[in-house]
Amino acid sequence: MENKKMTMQADRDNDLKRWWNSVPIGQAKEIRNQIIERCKISPFVWGNWINGRTQVPELAKPIINEIAGKNIYDL
Repeated sequence: MENKKMTMQADRDNDLKRWWNSVPIGQAKEIRNQIIERCKISPFVWGNWINGRTQVPELAKPIINEIAGKNIYDL
């Protein structure tokens, strides 16, 4: 049961990375800067979110969904 929970969490953490990999390169820097600014995080925290080292907080998920223009996270 514990392994299933860990797998489900890993899938949720990978949602951001899957979306990020689909962002056109020409827009990536602008989108990244918007997320960093609106979520009030550092570029280091952004890197941790993308690489799955830390979880994306619940308060940041609606902001990311809004900037992405689609539901990356089910809220």
